Amino acid sequence: MSAEETALRRFRNPDPWHAPAAYWFWHRLPDKDTVRAQVRQMHDAGIRSFQVQARLSYPIEGYLDDDYLAACRVAVETAAELGMIVGIYDDYNWQTGHAGGRAVTGHDELRERHLFWVRIPAGARDGALSGIRSATENLGPAAMDWHYEGGVVAWADWRVEYALVVEGERGTAAERPGLVDRLDGAADGCRLRLAEPVPDGAEAIVFVSARCATSRLVNPVDPLAVDRFVEAGYQPFADALGDFFGSTVAYMFFDQPHAVYYDWAERTGDLRSAMPFHESLAASIRERWHERTPQVLAAVLDGDDPERLSLRAQFYEHFSGYAMETFLGRLRAWSHAHGLRQTGHEVLGHVGGWGLDTAFTNWDLRVNFGLDHFGVDGYRDLTAVDAQDALVQLSPVFGDSVARHHGRGGTMVEQYFLTPPEGGTPWSGHWGLSLEELRTTAINHHLQGMRQMIFHGFYQTHGHGDDHESLRNPRFDFPPGINFEPWFADHHLPFALESARLSEFLDPVSPQCDVAVLYPLRTVWTAGQLGEQASVLGAWARALTEARVGFHLVDERDLEAAAVAEGAVWIGDRRYRALVLPAVTTLRSAASLRRLRRLAEAGVRVLAGGATPAVYQEGPQTAAADWAALAPAVEVFGAVPAETVLRGLVARRELTEPTLRVPAGSAVRWRGGPDAADGFRFACFAEAAGTVELLLPDGPWRLEEWVAADGTVHALGAPEGPVVLRLEQNELRLLRVVRGAEPASGRADATEVSEGATGHGTPEWSAPEELVSGWLLDIADDAYEEAGTRRDIAVTCGWERQGLATFAGTADYVRQVELDAPVPLELVLPAVAGAVVVSVNGVRVGERAWEPYRITIPADALRPGGNELRVRVAPSAANRYYAGTGLRAEPEPCGLLAPPQLSRALAPPDLGGPRAVSGIASEQPSPFRGQ
Repeated sequence: MSAEETALRRFRNPDPWHAPAAYWFWHRLPDKDTVRAQVRQMHDAGIRSFQVQARLSYPIEGYLDDDYLAACRVAVETAAELGMIVGIYDDYNWQTGHAGGRAVTGHDELRERHLFWVRIPAGARDGALSGIRSATENLGPAAMDWHYEGGVVAWADWRVEYALVVEGERGTAAERPGLVDRLDGAADGCRLRLAEPVPDGAEAIVFVSARCATSRLVNPVDPLAVDRFVEAGYQPFADALGDFFGSTVAYMFFDQPHAVYYDWAERTGDLRSAMPFHESLAASIRERWHERTPQVLAAVLDGDDPERLSLRAQFYEHFSGYAMETFLGRLRAWSHAHGLRQTGHEVLGHVGGWGLDTAFTNWDLRVNFGLDHFGVDGYRDLTAVDAQDALVQLSPVFGDSVARHHGRGGTMVEQYFLTPPEGGTPWSGHWGLSLEELRTTAINHHLQGMRQMIFHGFYQTHGHGDDHESLRNPRFDFPPGINFEPWFADHHLPFALESARLSEFLDPVSPQCDVAVLYPLRTVWTAGQLGEQASVLGAWARALTEARVGFHLVDERDLEAAAVAEGAVWIGDRRYRALVLPAVTTLRSAASLRRLRRLAEAGVRVLAGGATPAVYQEGPQTAAADWAALAPAVEVFGAVPAETVLRGLVARRELTEPTLRVPAGSAVRWRGGPDAADGFRFACFAEAAGTVELLLPDGPWRLEEWVAADGTVHALGAPEGPVVLRLEQNELRLLRVVRGAEPASGRADATEVSEGATGHGTPEWSAPEELVSGWLLDIADDAYEEAGTRRDIAVTCGWERQGLATFAGTADYVRQVELDAPVPLELVLPAVAGAVVVSVNGVRVGERAWEPYRITIPADALRPGGNELRVRVAPSAANRYYAGTGLRAEPEPCGLLAPPQLSRALAPPDLGGPRAVSGIASEQPSPFRGQ
């Protein structure tokens, strides 16, 4: 089978690695029938992969017991029968590292231990550490009960780890082992007394560690604790499901592995959280720095001069490498030994936005693998990230970028919804999710590098109405539960197949990206995640995206291995004409700036935004002077430049290979480039109607349209010169361009032409008639409320304003339409809150889950005289689940919001006009026009 034939087969029948997946939230132990039914429900809706997640409502004492594992086995057996893939979500609720508390039961010494510090000024002898606050408190009582036995934080086993005396403006630090005379530890803090007062002009910094005696989390930097977590949390799955490992069970998935972040009343300094700590980490620090250890520790907290910032960067490089190898290395080793791939995602400070400081701003994420996302990906076989809300954001492109750093491409994206609409209560989620919103989010993620969406989540139950506490009540545990949305049953499958085919279509593409944005890792280490680089990177990433300029994030390690040729920097097979430095103040060494000079001299455009390099992590501190010498060759911007400047970074590819160009003001987004079979693929999507130009070098070229909705491929002819493609609102178009005029072999439908593609079969329509009156609303006999009722209904506003404020189920708008004779009709629904299925005289004639809601009713479905028109609307579940909770200020719209419009065919469609062999009509409108 040729590469083209293989690609077509995969496009028509996407595999489970490209189809949508789901977290399957378990709220209680399911019986076998429930397990089998819900696995089939997922499969039938196009969800071909899942991970079981025991959520907070699941009794923690039952996690990983025999009954739980037996239910997991039934799920895997059912998935195997259906050809699905299963990943193992590796912990209870989320946050890898506790196995539901099983890992530390009977092993108190393995619970998380943290390093704190107490400052004592000159002339004083006493110091205290109090008011320790767990970041988990922000999640509420349910989360506290999850993380801590008894729901309270208690500390024990206090130890003095380092006692330093720091003197002078340069912060010269010396270790004084006998400095501390007494340490009195308590459950909520400690007090200490020095053997003598701190000398004048100096400060004492005493680093103390304590074990959280009630935490269910293991110490992530203790090798024995991590081994115990693997034994308690991973091995039970192997014992129960091992015969499916490497086939149906394909991978292990970690989720935000980290110790809890702790702050305290007296904390000061650059580091904003306590640090996970263990004697083996301490030994590695001593081995790395020997007698300079006190100076390094002091620099972690204080100093903005290049020498101390250099030490700070060195420390975080060491800490992150140690933490990744100790924790992620052990997980990966176990997975590989058991024939499984390793994946999952760490805490992402950029989730839900563009800036590196979008989320988790009260945590210091440097003590979670050093925010080295490129390094973390080295411990995965499959890249994964998470994304928050229905937004175009940095996460997918960042995930794709780190994957490409490791020779892969594409990323899993765990998609969750957190931010409520205006007036909604925080943490109440988004039961108001529409399929249009979900589809738009998925397509935009695909265009940024997503291979597979993992929806968060598919619910076992829809919770209860007894209370409205976030997380504890499954109903408000990061809703929605997608399968309890009324539109799910009838409409999710077409969306899932479209998403999977789009993913398959883009999978072999090497995207045309001309800009590399340097991830400022060392600047993050020296300035923290809230430094200027966080917002500057976000501003550039957002502006490039909005200007339709493709970019990847690259690591300084990429530049070390890069080649320079043809006025571009080559990182592997990726070619970039421009490199952006977003407020980069710290680089590894002078060699980094020498590389930048070499790029600029070779014709690569080097652009800098915000602050500029002033610190080297290694070597003499000449960065500021070296940058001043390089600056004339660099384009420096105080703010992100105008769109015209950004578009000027794009190569003139149309002289050598096909490419797309989006006119200014057009809403079209796209992704594309060469594929693995000597063709070029382009995916285009428009949230609002827009145009895009396909630019072609001298041909001949053959143009194909791949239809994600049904898996067909249509030959569109042999265009010459630029081609203008027009996309209507929410339209997705997939184009493949191949050099040569002969149609591809092995395609059964290569010369088939859809009437919509060529313009054939589209009649002229009469002026629309508004169907304002005469509507009834039918509610089904099995509805959860208002069952079996029929009422008059207006179509000028939703039913939530017509006495049905708490009803959010499927309902039918019914009306009679009188015809003298059957002719094709076009039904347009100008405004709808929900997905629709349209039936005429009991025959289903079309469905639509996103704008434009336009459906053609064929003449053979109609009859002279009266015809029953039935529009079934499936809204979101918001008004059902938020009713009476106070979590929403008012009901959300449901149903038809404006009068439907009906047009009649003025003449039968022309089905007999001439059409070319290529599939483009020679005398009829085509989907594009040449220029």
